[in-house]
Amino acid sequence: MQLIFLLPLVLAFFACAPLPPLGPAGGPPSPQPEPKPQEQEEPEKAEEPQIGERRIIDIGIGLRKEAAVIECPEKKWEFKAGSNLGKTEIETEGDCKYGDKIYRGNWSVLSTDSGLTIINTLPIEDYLKGVVPHEIGRLKQEEFEALKAQAVAARTYAYHHLGSRKSQGFDIYADTRDQVYNGKNEEDSLASEAILATDGLVIKYNGSLIEAYYHSTCGGKTETSEVWGQESKPYLVAVSDSANGRVFCELSKYMKWEEKFGREELVSLFQKNAMDARADKTFSFSKIDQIIVTEKFPGGRAKRLVVFTNKGSFEVFGDRIRRLFAREGKFLPSIPLNISQDKGIFTVMGSGYGHGIGMCQMGTIARAREGQTFEQILKAYYTGVSIEKY
Repeated sequence: MQLIFLLPLVLAFFACAPLPPLGPAGGPPSPQPEPKPQEQEEPEKAEEPQIGERRIIDIGIGLRKEAAVIECPEKKWEFKAGSNLGKTEIETEGDCKYGDKIYRGNWSVLSTDSGLTIINTLPIEDYLKGVVPHEIGRLKQEEFEALKAQAVAARTYAYHHLGSRKSQGFDIYADTRDQVYNGKNEEDSLASEAILATDGLVIKYNGSLIEAYYHSTCGGKTETSEVWGQESKPYLVAVSDSANGRVFCELSKYMKWEEKFGREELVSLFQKNAMDARADKTFSFSKIDQIIVTEKFPGGRAKRLVVFTNKGSFEVFGDRIRRLFAREGKFLPSIPLNISQDKGIFTVMGSGYGHGIGMCQMGTIARAREGQTFEQILKAYYTGVSIEKY
């Protein structure tokens, strides 16, 4: 759903965009890749298309490129930034190669003063074949309903975001700013079967497409869209992801996590990350006295964090807290639940992976293994919705 770098994480035993649930009989899960969590930026407002208006999507594959080569069956196309300003359409009868990947559909290259934008255009159902296996992983037959749930969520996200990147010449990014789309290279037959089995199905609330956000591991409870500073939505509320005393995503390696930081390290990190974390103030300081969570979201994650330094205090809100603690380009797994300090060491503790909004992929896989249908799964994470044909 929200968020957005590639984290090709690998589970030792099983997976939900980011770790593994128990099988139907409660035994250890079989080895499989851990689904990649979404790390979207706070998304732009998308205008909902008219029903039946569009079933084709334009994906931004490459942006601000200096050069591009697209190899199609009938011709090899080469482009350089700064020449032939405008848009070149490429229609092909076969699959084309761009970079190290093969893609279905047609192409266009938009040349502007800022460089080349490479756009892949194809039917949404074909687009999903390049999305679903990368967003939730390659699953097994007993997890088929999880693949179907992911297909419906990803389809809903795609339709809802048609036109959302209009100013850039396409609908949706091919990376974690929206949904990871890797073309035809690693399509999975079972995932493609799930897409076909749910052909055209989307999630709606009161007749409108929802913002179908999803994430890796909720840690036992999801969150509202307020974590991005957005107005809350009635179908994206904090819901419990447990039954009979068991959390569905409990086998995720991110079910409980802990990271430690030295005081001097945090001085450096906070000053480096303050702008990206959208701190309410930025200034120089040489010492951190306290870090306090002053407000929490309904799901228990930190809503407002106050950092007290020798030069004053500043605040960071919601999901941006993860960025404040980023080191070596890696954010905190999720918004922390608690922060403590002892002898100059700050311990940050949390539960889950990702922004926590909407569908928990690890929980989805566990639910499928226990016999829940994709409709039951989706309605467990998106409150008061209906599953309808688009």
